[in-house]
Amino acid sequence: MVNLLPVASGKGGVGKSSFAVNLAVALAQKGKSVVLADFDFGGANLHTLLGLKNNHSGLGNFIYRQTSDFSSLLQDTGIENLSFIAGDCLYPGTANMDSPSKKRIIKALNSLEADYAILDLGAGTTYNTLDFFLLTKNSIIVTTPELTSVLNAYSFLKAAAFRFVMRQFKAKSEERLFINDYLKNSVSGTEAGFLDLLNQLETKFESAKPVKDELLKFRPQIVMNQAQTSDDIQMANRLRSLISGKLGISVDFVGLLQKDEQVSFSIALRKPLALANPGCKFVQGINMSAGRIINHTYYYNNLNSFEDEQEIVSENTDLEELKQEFSSLSSENLSKTMIEY
Repeated sequence: MVNLLPVASGKGGVGKSSFAVNLAVALAQKGKSVVLADFDFGGANLHTLLGLKNNHSGLGNFIYRQTSDFSSLLQDTGIENLSFIAGDCLYPGTANMDSPSKKRIIKALNSLEADYAILDLGAGTTYNTLDFFLLTKNSIIVTTPELTSVLNAYSFLKAAAFRFVMRQFKAKSEERLFINDYLKNSVSGTEAGFLDLLNQLETKFESAKPVKDELLKFRPQIVMNQAQTSDDIQMANRLRSLISGKLGISVDFVGLLQKDEQVSFSIALRKPLALANPGCKFVQGINMSAGRIINHTYYYNNLNSFEDEQEIVSENTDLEELKQEFSSLSSENLSKTMIEY
């Protein structure tokens, strides 16, 4: 069964797409069959990071039923084990796709013959982005140590959590009406309390108890990108505390990636940095993240039949490990060769 890896971010400019592309290359180089798909509906341009032309059928063709064969969208990247599915550049209306279209895509994704399908989602909290982010219990969100970026990552996960709860109840149900009234009645200028909403739902509706139980299985993974010192791990600690305290959700950190100007150069070259300069510290960090990701499973989040729970790591063990790795990379004399134009 294919592992689905949705990759999201609370805001643009945090390096989400660069992470997704280089992660795809790293997994492919480790012998895994990978499909990288551009799920930035309305703003798809991931093909440029791979040096590919925008002349192949993509998700827009599938959504508008110009093809029913999802496998025909697979595009050769010239990188062993890595295929690509283009987005919807020629079909801007897909940014507002309907529910049946999303269901068709999800069914097609689960039929892919690959080890991993990496979905590069658009930044922000549109329903499309949130719905595809919620495809797995362990989807990935990319952020940076910058305070505004950390807060945006929290806001994204809060929006995802609200969307998750809302989707568990039928449209126009009493539960949905209650949630909408709760949000409308929140005091202006204050934050709607997610945990308070859950508690009130559970008290008022018997149907809410299973929803709360399922939410506890939601364990997103976070990549802290563009770090400059190992002390940036403190922002990861703050983000974890914020998410746990406000949302009651646990998270795992799978990457602390060093800020590297060569990432921008590689984008201009239209070549993933993992290929342009595989010895640089950013790519070394990507490879370490890939190693952690291989140890997880990211199957479709079928709410009625979850896979057995994986072993949970102790709080902050992952951050301590990332800090040690970051410090080790900083002290090593890795390849200093700059990528060539």
